[in-house]
Amino acid sequence: MNTGLLSTQLPVPNLGDSQSGYNPAEFIVFLRSLNDNHLGDHCRRIPSKDKNNWTTIVDGLVDHFLRSFYLPDAVSWDGVQERLELTEATLEVIRRVFLRVDGIFTGSEVLVRKIFVRLMDFCRVLDLWIGAIVENIDGLSKLQEYREMVMTVLISVLRGLGNNNPVPGQQRSACDSLREMLSEGLEVCHGKL
Repeated sequence: MNTGLLSTQLPVPNLGDSQSGYNPAEFIVFLRSLNDNHLGDHCRRIPSKDKNNWTTIVDGLVDHFLRSFYLPDAVSWDGVQERLELTEATLEVIRRVFLRVDGIFTGSEVLVRKIFVRLMDFCRVLDLWIGAIVENIDGLSKLQEYREMVMTVLISVLRGLGNNNPVPGQQRSACDSLREMLSEGLEVCHGKL
């Protein structure tokens, strides 16, 4: 598999594209190797000059693996196992990029908004799965663990945005962006948007 690690394009074929030779298990290994080799605690921090490469990678992962998740009435529990594992590896890359890349929050408001919306939607779908009758009690506890992991990543990204100091000349601070996102999220929850 050609990973093209820090190219401007993340080569992620469609999950349903049988012609591409895409192997989800290999891609999970690739995502885990990103964490181990570039984003791990033992690795040096990634300088802000490489920020755009990493935001491109995160944006590609969000578009391909966090867009929509299977609803309980559309697929069986057994059918979501691989997708959950792929999503877990994706979330860990996203979480670590926002922890390890210097300057990641500067100019990344659109990406953070996208992550916020996608992860909130993913939590909604996981809640539907948790509420559905799942024959496998281990599956139910696994879903609850995934939901907790999704919320942990979401909180980590939002906290990072809230703790980001504005850059001189920046039109608005990251904290202002965070406040606006959370206000809009609350309005959606209250049925106002």
